[in-house]
Amino acid sequence: MRRTTLAVLGVAGFALVLGTAASAQPPASEGPGGAGPRMGRAEGMARFLGLSEAQKEQVSKLMEGRRAEHEALRDEVETNSEQLKKALEGANPDPVAVGELTIERHRLRAQGRALREAQDKAVRGVLTPEQQARFDAMKALHHEGGPTGGPGRRHGDVPRPTRP
Repeated sequence: MRRTTLAVLGVAGFALVLGTAASAQPPASEGPGGAGPRMGRAEGMARFLGLSEAQKEQVSKLMEGRRAEHEALRDEVETNSEQLKKALEGANPDPVAVGELTIERHRLRAQGRALREAQDKAVRGVLTPEQQARFDAMKALHHEGGPTGGPGRRHGDVPRPTRP
């Protein structure tokens, strides 16, 4: 637990240093973090990692190349969720149908994790060792929920205790 806490504090300190450096520049305009109107994830990631223009182009091509796969999977997940919701709404849900849909949901989630891991591996291949460390820290913060319990946590989640 202590290592995790130290890692999170180190990353938070690093982010604070980056934030201080960024605040020395004039604000761009309204939007999340004053980073311009409707700054997307890719732009935020590029700025956080300090990507060169060539790296931005490579990462953009990697993400664009996988966009169709991600969208198709998202559609499958949405369809599965709707079917599962309908199957559970009846007075006497069919346990076989509910079970099959739940197993399918599990398969789709595993497929989504595999897609994200493959994309992360491809992105890491474009980065310098320093940028890879930042990327790993960014992923760890997102996974742990960040210093304020951000997107990695859902409402009501309790952090899992870590083993010594």
